Amino acid sequence: MLRHLTENGSVRSDGCDRYAAGHQVHWIHAKKCRQEPGQAVEILLTAGDVSDGGWVELRAAFDYAGDLPPVWTHAPDVLREALSGHRGRVYWLPRWHALKLVVGDSRVAGLVNVAFEGGELCGVSGSGRE
Repeated sequence: MLRHLTENGSVRSDGCDRYAAGHQVHWIHAKKCRQEPGQAVEILLTAGDVSDGGWVELRAAFDYAGDLPPVWTHAPDVLREALSGHRGRVYWLPRWHALKLVVGDSRVAGLVNVAFEGGELCGVSGSGRE
């Protein structure tokens, strides 16, 4: 199990209780990601793809997926930590604006709620840094 996960598998930072875009995953959001995932695009994602400002560069694992949008997370350090210890696959769920970290036999190790617009980072002083 990855650190910084809530009971529904959301990757989050300490002290953040927001469910807004780019913040933690609400249990209903997590349930929908499981029950109705829609298209799941396998991506190549490492800790190096997450900027200090929270922007995440998505790269499709296969050419047919096309260009993927840059997305934003409220806790870049937490996501980088989760990715550095992750030894499975990562999927982009465009329908739910979520990243899904999967290990082993398709077991979800974590969900990350992302946004298309940046915002204030949680628990980081000087949140505008890049």
